[in-house]
Amino acid sequence: MMSQRELIQQEIFDKVNENQSENKTIELSPQEEVDMNDRVSKKYDYKSPNHKPPFKNGEDYTELDASDDEETNAVAFGKSGYYLKQITEKHEIAYLYHNRNSNKIEIWGESRKFDNVINDIKNRFNNAKHYLMNKKKEEK
Repeated sequence: MMSQRELIQQEIFDKVNENQSENKTIELSPQEEVDMNDRVSKKYDYKSPNHKPPFKNGEDYTELDASDDEETNAVAFGKSGYYLKQITEKHEIAYLYHNRNSNKIEIWGESRKFDNVINDIKNRFNNAKHYLMNKKKEEK
């Protein structure tokens, strides 16, 4: 059974996914098409205890700034990174991780997938900010 906070986070995540799937056709750039033909998508065993970075299979790496507000990060990422894990598996990338020391979201996987992953993360941040703003208004 999910807690009230987890239910709210799931509702936010579902809205993000609805918005992204409505009438969106993704058109690949010429370079993305070439990249797709270069190699087959890797399948990852997310449950394996050895599935940790750094990876040695040629995975690309990028990072994204996390929010400076810890509460926004908590709502956006979920308990134990629940929503980061969902985004990881949805896009079949190697790994997503919030590095609290640098306050960066570290992303490993195929670079052609990074834009969609980053968009999902940014949508989680936006929805978390709206949720927290509405929550503060209700408390007043």
